[in-house]
Amino acid sequence: MKNLIVFILISVSSFYTKSFSCSFSPYNEEYRFCFFKPKLFDYHTYNGFTYSASAFSPTEPYNEKDSLPNILLWFNYCKGKVPYKAIYQAIYELNVIDIDSSSSNLLIKYFYDNKNFEAIKYLTFAKNCESLNMFFEDPWEKFDYFNPEVRKKYIEKAYSLSKQTRSKFFKLRYTFLSIRLCYYNKDYKRINSLYNEVFKIEKSKDIIYYWSMHFNALAETDSALATYYAAQVFANAPDKRWAIHEMYYSNIQISKVLNFATNNIERANVYLFIAKHKVDKALEYIKEMYMLNPKYEGLSFLLIREINKIEDWVYTPYYSLLNPSIYSYNSDEEFNIKSITNRIEMDRLYANEVLDFVVSIDLKLLENKLVWESAEAQLLLITKQFSRCLQKVNYLERKITSKDSLLYQELQIIKAICLTSNQESGKAYILEEVKPTLLFNCNYKKFVFAIGRELEYKGNKTDAVLLFSCLNNGSQYDGDDLNNESNSMYWQSVRVNPDSYYGYYSEYFEYINHTYIPEELEDLIQAIEQNKKTDQFSSWKFSVLRNELQRLYDLLGTKYIRVNNLDKALNSFSKVDQNYWGMNYTSWEYNQNPTNIFDRNPFYTLKYTPAFIPIKDTIRITKLSLTKQLIKYLAQANNKTEKERAYYYFLVANCYFNMTQYGNAWMMRHYDWSSSGYRSYLEDDEEYFGCGLAKQYYFEAFNNAKTKKFKALCLRMIGLCEKRKLQFEFPYNWNGTSTEYDSIIFSKNKYYQDLKNKYPRYYEELTSDCSLFEKYFKDRR
Repeated sequence: MKNLIVFILISVSSFYTKSFSCSFSPYNEEYRFCFFKPKLFDYHTYNGFTYSASAFSPTEPYNEKDSLPNILLWFNYCKGKVPYKAIYQAIYELNVIDIDSSSSNLLIKYFYDNKNFEAIKYLTFAKNCESLNMFFEDPWEKFDYFNPEVRKKYIEKAYSLSKQTRSKFFKLRYTFLSIRLCYYNKDYKRINSLYNEVFKIEKSKDIIYYWSMHFNALAETDSALATYYAAQVFANAPDKRWAIHEMYYSNIQISKVLNFATNNIERANVYLFIAKHKVDKALEYIKEMYMLNPKYEGLSFLLIREINKIEDWVYTPYYSLLNPSIYSYNSDEEFNIKSITNRIEMDRLYANEVLDFVVSIDLKLLENKLVWESAEAQLLLITKQFSRCLQKVNYLERKITSKDSLLYQELQIIKAICLTSNQESGKAYILEEVKPTLLFNCNYKKFVFAIGRELEYKGNKTDAVLLFSCLNNGSQYDGDDLNNESNSMYWQSVRVNPDSYYGYYSEYFEYINHTYIPEELEDLIQAIEQNKKTDQFSSWKFSVLRNELQRLYDLLGTKYIRVNNLDKALNSFSKVDQNYWGMNYTSWEYNQNPTNIFDRNPFYTLKYTPAFIPIKDTIRITKLSLTKQLIKYLAQANNKTEKERAYYYFLVANCYFNMTQYGNAWMMRHYDWSSSGYRSYLEDDEEYFGCGLAKQYYFEAFNNAKTKKFKALCLRMIGLCEKRKLQFEFPYNWNGTSTEYDSIIFSKNKYYQDLKNKYPRYYEELTSDCSLFEKYFKDRR
């Protein structure tokens, strides 16, 4: 198994040394593997900070079932007599003109009924401050309320009101209003002064306290102290996490930040704040947090995040053969097969370190031990400890009462991968216990692909392709917006070209076109044809390919053409019905791909060359008819009693030339054509771009030719084949002019020199005017 993975990775080693340019490239998050999804556990207040190839993004930190901390403070202030909805409306939706005795809002009505004019006064003032809480440049001074002096008056008014009130509730709120206004007035010293005067000595730390600390952190000039404040805000004010998360100085020593913490809870908050920025290993931070505050939900969040990193470092390259979506590499490290293979194994070892820590902790101390037990199962799978993994999954299955829960479904995914991976190479198949999980998650592309890849690594390429074919089903997203994971699947070919689109795959056909040998394709076709099962799983597994047999026989014949096995190609093409040929390679019926048509008879016509051979056999060109004709002409050419052997060899050579990049029958070998002539990394690239078989049969025509003129024409065509070969081996990617390039190619072409030396009388005509080919062809007798 290990040797097989190494072999496949060796085939893609060049990918890691070059970047893709001027070609399709999937976005990192599209191919990142993540099975241990953050949404499995209810840490939604951290949603924007889950591990992702995307940058941190603002998200709503509270669900509908949550009570906003500020609303809860007002609710308690009203002794629970006003519902949350009315409080929310009054605080966040009403304007200042709506605050009067006739208001239907229950909070406003409550204040008037109880003659709480202090609360009404505060709400009115706070509403008047709202328009001042923004940065706005007003060079023409058209809006007085954006004038710093106007804002300054409100700052002083808020400060004065905070001194006048006897209510601690309103004293803190007025001070916060002053601090916030100071921030938008860029009076940072006053922020520090107000915070130190009122909040620094405050023992009751509610949301108003942390809102004020947020602005104080923004105003703080000491980076270590600012980071300490930011960490406490991040931990205690979820609605300010997005606003404060950038208050992180990567060069600051964590010990300096910890110096400001007064207790273990605050120290744990510092580790959380710094660890969430880390895209490399953070186990030591997690260990410190556990020692300081084991009941901290941020600790469990970081564990999930750490496992998501490991999944990316191990699963992404292991399954897709692409780099992890994020990795903190040494800038001096060379990307090569050895480093990639070693890194996967090193990351599995790191996963084992995390596993050792997870199993060592006291579950009774944690706020959610199910997170840690589930993490253990995932880590056991990553580290290939399959027996222990299955034991842990079975244990957790008994603990989870609802089989409809996301966590239970996740356990089934872990089990399915574990069971599939734990099979002997050469004897792997889709186990009965795995089938229900595949069916339930049939639209989850990365999971389906992972099972298929495991089977492929174990030697079962037939079932692998059948699963890969099902990737075309399902939507683009699996609904997992909590960690921004796209439900797409891109993977690397074992024949990779770093400068070509061909290296990436998202569906089965192009993949097997580039990577599977004819015998493997025959096994696949046989499995499809012999399948008689009608159960739900078999119906799904064969749902795509049972309708693709014509296309697969086309591909099989094409693969045999690539290796020049014409008899087997003919046998494969014979299994394809005429309707398929009409729909795909001709202009007579409706053709879904009008560029893939045989536009000329490849035996008699050359691209960009005037017709010079009379067409004797008019046939409707398909892959089948062309192969038949090629076999027929080869037989005539090889027949020693045939008087026109040179003629038939020439027609055969024309056909082989036309089946290259430069001909009108290129679709006999490939399914796509590009004028750029990029290497496709198919098995016949040298022939497709180098015209070796065409050259071989033009030589046969030359050797059997009876006139000098026809020999000269054959040599001219041999020279053309050599020219294409040289262009392929020496592509035009240098700084000289095209004329200089043509001159270099011409000078390297020995057959043009032979033409000039052996047939000087015909040289000029044959190399300067292809319209004269007809005259030379006629003089072959």
